[in-house]
Amino acid sequence: MKLDHVTINVKDMEKSEWFYGEVLGLKKLDNVDMGDHELHYFSLGSDGLLELIQYHEDTGEAHLPVKTRGIMRHLAFSTEDVDSLYRKLCDAGITVTSKPDNVEKLNFRNILVQDPNGVELEFVQRF
Repeated sequence: MKLDHVTINVKDMEKSEWFYGEVLGLKKLDNVDMGDHELHYFSLGSDGLLELIQYHEDTGEAHLPVKTRGIMRHLAFSTEDVDSLYRKLCDAGITVTSKPDNVEKLNFRNILVQDPNGVELEFVQRF
């Protein structure tokens, strides 16, 4: 078994595509019009995909505390240089919720940020 795709319901497709494509440098793939919603795809490497969905009908936003049980907490990406990525994200005006820090028990250095949709992302640099 392997990961096929991760889906994010977006607030603003233009900002989301800018963030994942321009800021993070993910490769943009196809867009698919499903009638009541649009799907925009980015490559996550290997065969994994990031699927951004924008529904034509607005149904509101969810605001759950990060310690809420039964929800996906965050999506984590590996990176080779957390500190330079941190500076790039700050320069782009991205909400950074934790500065670069070493997590000794897990053998990595990381940061946490919010994407334009409020989704928490973690960037990990392994020791």
